[in-house]
Amino acid sequence: MDPKRIYVSGFPSFTQSQDLMQVFNQYGTIKVEKINKKYAVVLFPDEESVKEVIERSGKIVNYGEFLTIKPYNRKLETTAPKREFTRSKQKESIIAPQMLDLSGDFYQQLDNVLSAVRLTQQEVCAVSSLYSDLQDALRTLWPGCVATPFGSITTGLGIKSSDADCFVSLGTERITDAVGRAKRALLREPRLFAEVLAIPQAHTPIVKFFHVPTGTNCDVTFKTPLGTYNSRLVSFMLHADPRLVPLAVLVKYWAKVHGFSGSGRLTNYALTVMILFYLQQPPVSVLPSVRSLQEGFDQIVDGWNVAFDDRLDRLPASTNTSSIPELLGGFFQYYSTFDFDRLVICPYLGRPITKESFKRLSSLPPEMSLYRRNLESGAAGAMRFTTSICVQDPFELCHNVASCVSSRLYEEVQAYFRFAALAYDTEKLKDCRQLLRTILLRKPKIPRLKAKTEFKATISSYVIQNIESQDRRSVIRDEMLRMFKEMCKIELSELEADDKGPTKKRKDKYMGVVTGAIWRRKQYTKTHNAARLGLVERQAQITEEIMNAEKEKINLKFCLTLAFTSESHANATVKLKEGDAAVFKEFGTFFLHIMQNWFGNLLKPHLKPKEKKKLKEDKEGKENKETELDVTLGEERHGGADEETSPTNDTSETHDDTT
Repeated sequence: MDPKRIYVSGFPSFTQSQDLMQVFNQYGTIKVEKINKKYAVVLFPDEESVKEVIERSGKIVNYGEFLTIKPYNRKLETTAPKREFTRSKQKESIIAPQMLDLSGDFYQQLDNVLSAVRLTQQEVCAVSSLYSDLQDALRTLWPGCVATPFGSITTGLGIKSSDADCFVSLGTERITDAVGRAKRALLREPRLFAEVLAIPQAHTPIVKFFHVPTGTNCDVTFKTPLGTYNSRLVSFMLHADPRLVPLAVLVKYWAKVHGFSGSGRLTNYALTVMILFYLQQPPVSVLPSVRSLQEGFDQIVDGWNVAFDDRLDRLPASTNTSSIPELLGGFFQYYSTFDFDRLVICPYLGRPITKESFKRLSSLPPEMSLYRRNLESGAAGAMRFTTSICVQDPFELCHNVASCVSSRLYEEVQAYFRFAALAYDTEKLKDCRQLLRTILLRKPKIPRLKAKTEFKATISSYVIQNIESQDRRSVIRDEMLRMFKEMCKIELSELEADDKGPTKKRKDKYMGVVTGAIWRRKQYTKTHNAARLGLVERQAQITEEIMNAEKEKINLKFCLTLAFTSESHANATVKLKEGDAAVFKEFGTFFLHIMQNWFGNLLKPHLKPKEKKKLKEDKEGKENKETELDVTLGEERHGGADEETSPTNDTSETHDDTT
């Protein structure tokens, strides 16, 4: 045992060393020597402090969790070894461009790149044994099931680091249960399947494994076959012209080399859809719109039409005679000037649509009728169109396949597009001999990003003065905490309370973490409005439903400050501490909305009788319900059915610079 060290556990997995330093700073200068998701080792200046803090085990709170504090013992640090999927990681690596032969003219260099990074036909054929092995293993549990491949290997875009993707339909069995059973089935065949990992809690539960005979990673999904239909469309369009597959492989390798594509970034599928969309645009016009391919063809899968005319000889003739380097340069030029802030990439229509038009279904083009019907019927939720880059899936029209691109990554991607476009402008008159060397071996300077990280709502002084209780601050504080904890399901831990004595100024600060997109409420409201529930109960149920259904993982750490500047003046501010600024902007705008609506309604019962009556009279003739809004990034204020009578009505945003 070490008399000056303690062993701390029980804190949330997102806790950082500075958080624990703040918890224990009253004991002098401390040092967090080690921290992981399960425990931390903390060094104190003296033995007395250690004894005192150990006695407070179970009483000290960090982010709403009570800490377990024990005397330090090196044996406590012994944990199970971390699972390192070494073979999977080796497979994920890609050949560096410095290792390529980039001599000769553009086409010689292109051939060298493709031969080095692209899967050979023999390698693609070999992967077929993976699907048959997988199918045989799963048929021991689900006789007759079929493993259907999809993804880059099936579309012709497979490179040496590509994973295999496969869909298996299991009928009516609950998918989260099936994922565990499938994992156990694969583990019974160690000569075929290694490094098996089940992820049952993801929005799309999957099983990942390494196929030993082919040395290939594979992701198996069980939820929806839409991916298989997407791949069929991508393959058809890329093989409509012999220039397109080499172009797409080159762009995919370029993005991979510079690290802005892949899982959790700009996905390879999103990048491929962007390539197809560029090829639809005049004057390039190599490919038709997806909608034109679907005329007269109809097959509904999970609510979306996945059919199309796949006869290559029926494609409209293209007059485009551009070379591959010209198409490549045109791709960079197109997206270097594309208005991502205002426009949605829509390969279904083959033209951009404004983000503004998605705010109201009535303003969408008539060709988007299936999207409107699915939203109005509740069969699908609204597409998340307010992100930095919005790329609409060509079939599943409610899906933005680039929704995970953060504002910071967007700036990075744009910098690479502009850099590559400039390189093409320089090289196009020189037969593009140095183009590949420039775009693969050199990097642009990434600009600093200005992001909104703070949102402030002022509580009406008139309302504060008319709170019946003498302890108005407690009323406001308690209802604020109730709104976050009960209605938003966000746990808050108190950081500090600054009370500046005779000036009557006070600041209460709390730390919270947002883990789900609780602002996307519109699609859930219809089913809950009919229920005879109060505001708090109804919104709490909707939040829980969103948290259970949302596929996107979010981790926003924020500080809530409730400031009383005088007896009758108060404001509430949320400020980002950790997480994506673009996503926080959505949460911040949602915060402004609920301050105008929910918080106002929570304060009404506390007002003097005369004010309650006045608010009730003001509301007569209006719809007696709370209106849910889908937050859009371009708006700072949002109105609902209760807004005119809401006791809070002044909202603002402030800006911070982040590097």
